[in-house]
Amino acid sequence: YKGHSYMVGALARMNLAKDRLHPKTIASAASALKQFPSTDIFNNNLAQAIEVLHSLDRSIEILTTTTFKPEPIIKVPYKTGTGVGVIEAPRGTLYHKVTIDDKGIVTAGEIVVPTGQNQINIEEDVYTLVNGLLPDPATTKEKIEFEIEKLIRAYDPCMSCGSHFLKVSWDKAK
Repeated sequence: YKGHSYMVGALARMNLAKDRLHPKTIASAASALKQFPSTDIFNNNLAQAIEVLHSLDRSIEILTTTTFKPEPIIKVPYKTGTGVGVIEAPRGTLYHKVTIDDKGIVTAGEIVVPTGQNQINIEEDVYTLVNGLLPDPATTKEKIEFEIEKLIRAYDPCMSCGSHFLKVSWDKAK
């Protein structure tokens, strides 16, 4: 974005909006909230846990203070069109565009997933991590691979990206 990498997801949300959490969450997680703002990706899991607590606190509030009434299902006729949407998903902001025909069939679609948006940030963090590990002669290639895996998984990539992301080629120096 504007020539810089950025991150989406729980850590970014916690950095920007920890004061907008449910009051019970703020009270319960007060000591953990002191970690934020943070640029340490390993705090992403803590941010996710705080968001889970917030969701539970907010859900209990909604369920105990809302009167639910049945509503009729409104049948809307299909028409050809294209829609664009943005939603904040657990892993981060999800952008989507869908085209439907007059029968309600999706004929085209595009999505921009959070993992893709975090990609440049992930690559920059891997670069920094590896350059920090390489000068130590005791560092093994297995340790480097392990640390890269931990770093990438801290971003909470999708299941496929979290499983099949790392292929390292080693060139031994002469």
